Amino acid sequence: ANAQGGGGGAGFFAPGDVFPARRNGAKRGFASRGGEGGELSYPGAYARLYDILRHDRDHGKIVWVLGPACVFDHDSRAAMESLINNGYCDALFAGNALATHDLEGDLFHTGLGQDIYTKHNVPNGHYHHLHTINLVRKAGGIKNYVEQNNVRTGIMQALVRNNIPYVLAGSIRDDGPLPDVIPNVYDAQDAMRKYTSEATTVIALATQLHTIATGNMTPSYQEVDGVVRPVYFYVV
Repeated sequence: ANAQGGGGGAGFFAPGDVFPARRNGAKRGFASRGGEGGELSYPGAYARLYDILRHDRDHGKIVWVLGPACVFDHDSRAAMESLINNGYCDALFAGNALATHDLEGDLFHTGLGQDIYTKHNVPNGHYHHLHTINLVRKAGGIKNYVEQNNVRTGIMQALVRNNIPYVLAGSIRDDGPLPDVIPNVYDAQDAMRKYTSEATTVIALATQLHTIATGNMTPSYQEVDGVVRPVYFYVV
């Protein structure tokens, strides 16, 4: 884990550097901040994330795990789209809701019927995601829908246009769902494991269940170009 990585001189970052509490001999405890596996409250840990992302864009595999809250806001949706367009995503995991409301955001500028910029409720907006699902199903899938309708905003179109793989794991609660969603949990696990087996950094945002599922199948280290290095797992 302390080995320095090759490529661009960026190197890898040992756990002791990311978690200074452990390096300084602090006791581990459930309530201690900054400890191994604990909550990171200091800005240095997040600043280090940018170094890791810049390195792994060229020398690793970055997997994102997203909940639908990431597309309920105009700016967060645009930010994730930019990260994908700039090479900081090698695979993305989500459920039916993330993809549905992202495409709803392009079509209606709403997320679950609420304007994604002003946060105002839109009349009959609660029908928007269902209408979106029906349109995507009519098109035969997300890729076809994006191409047929020349979709130019959002996360899903960025994945399609950059040819980035995604896994949408289904739930018994899903309405629809989109045709790309994998309804069988075992098939979804197999699809996710294909990318977690290669992941060097995982960033999970706003989804407890998908985060736990991903964590359960992500290795703690990878061997890259003959060098053993840690796998970083950020959870927000």
